[in-house]
Formats: sequence, C-alpha cells, structure tokens
Amino acid sequence: MKIGYVTHDEAMIKSFVRDPEFADYYLETVLAEGDPEEIAGVQSWYNEAKSQVQTLVNL
Repeated sequence: MKIGYVTHDEAMIKSFVRDPEFADYYLETVLAEGDPEEIAGVQSWYNEAKSQVQTLVNL
C-alpha cells in the first residue's frame, strides 16, 4: 500500500489558505523576528496561498 504525504511547505500553504488571519499574523511575526532565509520562505508560502485564494475567487 502506498501512503501519501504532504510536505511541510504544502501544509503551511494550505493552513494559510484556510486561515488568512493566521497567515497575516505569522508573516508579521516572522518579518519582525525572523532571519532573512526564514522570511523568504514564509513570504513564498504567503504569496502562494494568496495566489490560490485569488484563483478560487476568479472561478
């Protein structure tokens, strides 16, 4: 039997899509306290989540 999995990146993006307020808070916190590499990663998740939401809105 093959077991599927979700990467950490995919899980974070899904979390951001489900809860935009959490996404905003998380990004603000990382911008204030994170290092450049962490900031870049979270901004990537945030931007992808926003893109997915926009795609759903445009359907």
